[in-house]
Amino acid sequence: MKGDIKQVCVVVSDVESAMRDYWDKFGIGPWDVRHFTPDTVRNLYIGGKHVTEGFDFICAVTWMGDVEFELIQPISGPVIYWDQLEKDGPSLHHFKLVIYNDDELKAYVEELEKRGLRVTQTGWIDNDVHYYFDTRKELGVILELGNGGKIGAPDSVYPHAGAVSPVAHKPNIRQLAIVVDDVKQVMDNYAKYLDITSWDVRHFTPGKVRNFYVNGEHITEDFEFICAVTWVNDMELELIQPVKGKNIYWDFLDKVGPGFHHIKDVCPDEEIARESKRLEQYGIKVMQTGWIDDDSHYYMSTEPYLKMILEYGNGGKIGAPDYVYPAR
Repeated sequence: MKGDIKQVCVVVSDVESAMRDYWDKFGIGPWDVRHFTPDTVRNLYIGGKHVTEGFDFICAVTWMGDVEFELIQPISGPVIYWDQLEKDGPSLHHFKLVIYNDDELKAYVEELEKRGLRVTQTGWIDNDVHYYFDTRKELGVILELGNGGKIGAPDSVYPHAGAVSPVAHKPNIRQLAIVVDDVKQVMDNYAKYLDITSWDVRHFTPGKVRNFYVNGEHITEDFEFICAVTWVNDMELELIQPVKGKNIYWDFLDKVGPGFHHIKDVCPDEEIARESKRLEQYGIKVMQTGWIDDDSHYYMSTEPYLKMILEYGNGGKIGAPDYVYPAR
């Protein structure tokens, strides 16, 4: 896969409320806020057709380390964000690959189209161009490509420029996870479309996961889920397929089907404990937790505020994969 994963996007119905929750409860911000209309976006195409009617959508962005968080609220017009908002509600929408050279970016877009992927929206904002691909069926997530071009000053900043974060913890996002119903098929699709051909695959069962809790219940009955992981530079992609027994992945599949499930914040165990305790005041609980060798995971019930599940993990070392797919 070409490019670097530089952005995670959440589609929301109320960007003001979302920014407030991200800032007040998680210290994520300040946010650069822009309204995008025909006055600020040129050559907007939806489904291959040039958009000449009015449209409006709000984008709020902030950087945490080398990952950009983006919140998008559609206001009017035929932009693609309505589709997911109407189907799934506020939720994780896409991740973005940045290829800084315009010629290389254009060539890669054309290559992906030749491989059968379809551009659903594209347009220019100052020196920045974006291309969304309809890849949820194939890859489990919408893919955006862009050049990371410079754009003008924001319309406003929330809460204000130079604001000091009210939260000491600084997110360290190192994993994007997608829940699927056929992990082998999705791995094949990543090879076919994005040339990702090396996944570490593990089957997690009671013999490998200790102290496994789901919604506060210690799970001792038989369970199994498959995790396949690969690294794209410094970001890990994870595919998760539930097989049997209790886990939180079934709920997601039943509710929205295969899709973008969570992002993972890697930090030390003691910091995870502090953040988990601090978030209790907002009613945020641990949905699922367990240990695999030296690695811990804690899925947090952050959807009411972040419009997505946040996972904390210590990034501990785990044993060799059951196998690598496809075989080297």
